[in-house]
Amino acid sequence: MKQINQALQQKLAEFKAKSGMNQTQLARGIGTSPASISMYLNGTYAEKGGNYETIEPKIEAFLEMQDSKAQREELVLGFVSTKTTRRIAEVMRDAHEGGETVVIYGQAGLGKTQAVKNYCEKNPAAILIEANPSFTALVLMRKLATAAKVSAMGSLNDLFESVSDRLRDSGRLIVVDEAENLPLRALEIVRRLHDETGCGLVLSGMPRLVANLRGKHGELVQLYSRVSVALNLGESLPDDELFEIAKAALPDADEETLLELVKHSNGNTRRMSKLMRGAVRTANKNGIKMQVGIVKKYSSLIIR
Repeated sequence: MKQINQALQQKLAEFKAKSGMNQTQLARGIGTSPASISMYLNGTYAEKGGNYETIEPKIEAFLEMQDSKAQREELVLGFVSTKTTRRIAEVMRDAHEGGETVVIYGQAGLGKTQAVKNYCEKNPAAILIEANPSFTALVLMRKLATAAKVSAMGSLNDLFESVSDRLRDSGRLIVVDEAENLPLRALEIVRRLHDETGCGLVLSGMPRLVANLRGKHGELVQLYSRVSVALNLGESLPDDELFEIAKAALPDADEETLLELVKHSNGNTRRMSKLMRGAVRTANKNGIKMQVGIVKKYSSLIIR
């Protein structure tokens, strides 16, 4: 019978201590049970009927991947103030100060989410809800209740009343990002909440958000008629803004490389971030400086 690999056992124990991961988290990553990890670390795995030839290759693969991740230098992309992000902040401020309804829409990858989050981080009175396709009116109200620090238990009506009472005349701002995911009833709820509380309302999302706000049969005319500003960000960002973002992320890169990044980003910050991360990773692996050739090569690997 194969004996335990004591060096591997020690390495796993050291990784556990250094990473702070518990046995359940380790088990998930390795693909086994928490009990198996416990027995392996305690040296009782074989006594309990375990097979080292089965578990140790999994542990080795897991630890190799963790080593590789630790050595990987990731590019940190911070928030960059551009004309577009300033326009977003301006209309959000208008909604906040005036208790108005504002819609921000545009294609994916234009920096909407980062700009919205940046405003909310700087203005704690703003309540940010990030919607997803699983959202219902009840889920929305529970999220709002939690953010407003009232009980998230009870019926939809109970939640609405509690949140309304808490936010009424508070001067706060309700922000829903990826609001195109909100179903009709949830949109009706935010409209009523806006009316009941006087809070400003910002709905940010993809272009179909505007169609959703109109409703297929005009069901949301009361909400759509309350929109004071609809900021259309269009299909892409201008090159000068992309250049600003690239320069902030890669201050040591030369102008030619930055322009190449802009060229292959197709007006999209999401594509640019993927391109920059991949190009930086490639340059680091090869021990060379970021350059035009790397950008060109890596751009061919990104889905357009």
